Amino acid sequence: MGNKTPRRFIAWTLGLVLGSGVVALAQSVDNPATAQPADNPATAQSVDYPAVQIAGLWWMQENLSVTRYQNGDSIPDGTADHAAWAQLSTGAWAYPDSQAALRHSLGLLYNWYAVNDPRGLCPTGWRLPTHDEWTALTQALGGETKAGAVLKARQGWLPAGFRGSDGTYGGLGAYAYWWSSTGSGINGAWGRVVDGTQPGIFMMDGYKRSAFSVRCVAKR
Repeated sequence: MGNKTPRRFIAWTLGLVLGSGVVALAQSVDNPATAQPADNPATAQSVDYPAVQIAGLWWMQENLSVTRYQNGDSIPDGTADHAAWAQLSTGAWAYPDSQAALRHSLGLLYNWYAVNDPRGLCPTGWRLPTHDEWTALTQALGGETKAGAVLKARQGWLPAGFRGSDGTYGGLGAYAYWWSSTGSGINGAWGRVVDGTQPGIFMMDGYKRSAFSVRCVAKR
């Protein structure tokens, strides 16, 4: 499979942190059928994404970090312009807390227009998880009140926070947010949030102009 970027302690090092009661649900391996090749011209990313199997689906163990759609089209960088971000109705990404140095460890934040773009945000062989698939993952890891603790690494966990629909940043080091592919209405979409001080994982209804982290699942 070629060289890989080092595995990173971001939110899910499940192969290391799961208790023995849950290991059977989340066996951590590099999945050669779905890992993204380093030289893929469509995404131009020098990254392979290790995966973990939970409740019948292979989930990325790292936050997504692509800057191109699956067909090779560039996704605009909206990091710097707060006023323009608040008016967007097309896909864009931003560095966590506007800090480029955080990309390697935390991935990128995406608005839901990028998530929902028909050109495909996830690399070839991957897709966004649905609201129901997030629910299945939550149930497999003990339910809403416990699953958040399972998803956190025991060492070095640094959640990427969010970018609000007004362009401001928040939550770095305190909250992790992830999109689903399921809209909740004209202006919103479903996702999940983990509070660094709490053991749970909870549903959230985010504004589509907000930017959150993304985890992809392998296509069947």
